Amino acid sequence: MQESLTFEVSDTIAKASSSRAAAPALVLRRHEVHKFDGFVDAARRWAATMLVMSDQDRAVDGIFKDAGRFVAAMCAVSMREEGVTLVKLKALCARFGLLSAGRARAVLLFLRYLGYVDVWGQKSANGTTIYKVNPTFIAAWRLQLKAIFTSLELLDLRIGKLLDHLEDDAIFDAICASQIDELADDVEALNRFPEITQIFVNRSAGSQVLWYLLSFHRDEVFPSPKPVPLNPSILAERFNVSTVHIRRILNAAVNANLLRWADEGHVVFTPKALANLYDFYGAQMSCLLRTAYHVLNLLD
Repeated sequence: MQESLTFEVSDTIAKASSSRAAAPALVLRRHEVHKFDGFVDAARRWAATMLVMSDQDRAVDGIFKDAGRFVAAMCAVSMREEGVTLVKLKALCARFGLLSAGRARAVLLFLRYLGYVDVWGQKSANGTTIYKVNPTFIAAWRLQLKAIFTSLELLDLRIGKLLDHLEDDAIFDAICASQIDELADDVEALNRFPEITQIFVNRSAGSQVLWYLLSFHRDEVFPSPKPVPLNPSILAERFNVSTVHIRRILNAAVNANLLRWADEGHVVFTPKALANLYDFYGAQMSCLLRTAYHVLNLLD
């Protein structure tokens, strides 16, 4: 049964683009997922859950540190079945334009340092080292996918069906493949917000700072316009970086008119940031929701 399912999923992944017609028209119109009734709660839950995962597991924290590491990890875990090579990892990462060849090699070594990949004990025909994604990495990535789909379930209850199938290797592989395709196809649109990307997403611990700011309040709007208490030293200790580094992130955000200090210990998002982050998260969650719909089509 497992072999049959694996074959069927592998065959269907090749036709993933044809499944787009089955997704709701609203989602297929990119960046409009924020028009769903549950968008505010879903976006805030996603930010809060990612932050909690960073706090609970230092290996996961390392992967979440910046977009380059996250994308490389996502590409590596998608090669669970056939094994990871540096050449294949570079090729997949190149689709996102986030990692140089040297950075891809460094991230692969970092994943080995974390204990997430191991040398498989064999080499390809041309002598290339093959790395095997180990169960610890798979388990950590399943938790990350669970966080995503638990948040997306607030947009569409059908997404909950995927939570029941995350332990199925064939479905897990289909999710990883579709996630890469969707995010890579839409990377230019996600880069419509270069200041958010450069200041938060691409900087070490920048996403974690952003998740903290986004998840602090429980307003009926997202992001919240209320002041957020912020102590650079406390955040630096929490995210395993220096206080100087946190201050640089905050200063860059202030200079880009994304944040301002309400008083000595509180920051607020500017109107510019509120509008941009609303659209930025709408774009990201739209990609993830399309991934969910594509895999639901496979299950159906």
